[in-house]
Amino acid sequence: MILALDASTTGCSVALFKDGKVEFSMASRIDRSAAENLTLMIGQALRFSGITFSDLQAVAVARGPGSYTGLRIAVSTAKGLAFGLGIPLISFGTLPALCYQLSFTEGIDLLCPMIDARRMEVFCGFYDAREKTEKVPVEAVLVQPDSFREILETKRVLFFGEGSAKCREALAHPNACFADAVHYPSAEAACALVWAKWEQAEFEDLVAFEPFYLKEYMFKHK
Repeated sequence: MILALDASTTGCSVALFKDGKVEFSMASRIDRSAAENLTLMIGQALRFSGITFSDLQAVAVARGPGSYTGLRIAVSTAKGLAFGLGIPLISFGTLPALCYQLSFTEGIDLLCPMIDARRMEVFCGFYDAREKTEKVPVEAVLVQPDSFREILETKRVLFFGEGSAKCREALAHPNACFADAVHYPSAEAACALVWAKWEQAEFEDLVAFEPFYLKEYMFKHK
C-alpha cells in the first residue's frame, strides 16, 4: 500500500494506492488547510482502509510547483513518515498528475494544466493528450495575447486547472480550448505516475529531496 499526499494549491488531499489502483482518497478544498488537516486526513485514510502505518510500503508526495507553504508542509510530512517508517519516498509532478484527471478528447493534441501563480502569471506545461507525456517543460509564464502562439499555430490545446480561467480572454486563438470544470491538484490523480515509479524503484533521497518551487517565494510586506 502506498500513501500519497498533495498540498500543492488550495487545500490538500490524500490517497492510498494498492496494485496500481486507488483504494481510498479524500480532499479538503479549504484554502491553507494543510497544516491542520493533512495529518488528520492521513489518520482517517488509514482507519477507513483498515490498515496501520506498518502496512505502508512507500510514501508519495507532490513535489510542485505550487504553494510554497503547502508544498513545504506536504513534503516535510512525507519525508518524516518515510524516515520514521523506514520506507521509500516517491515524488510526482503536480502538473503531469493533473493530466490524469482528463480522459482523451478527440481533436485535442496537447493538454496544458495551469496553476495560478498570482496576477496573470501561471505555472504550466504541455503534455501529449493521449499519452500524457511531457512535450514542453514546466515553466512560469506571464500570460499575454501572444503567449503560446507558436504552439497554437499547429496544435489544438486544452487549457485547464485552477489557473486557466483567468487566461481564457487573453488566449483567443481558435486552437485554444478551455475545460468547463475546474480541476484541482489531487493525490488520487497521481496513481499511475506513482505506481510506475514504485515498480521501477525510482525513489528520492530523503536527505536531499526538496519541493520544486519553480520560482522564489515572495514575502508579503505590510
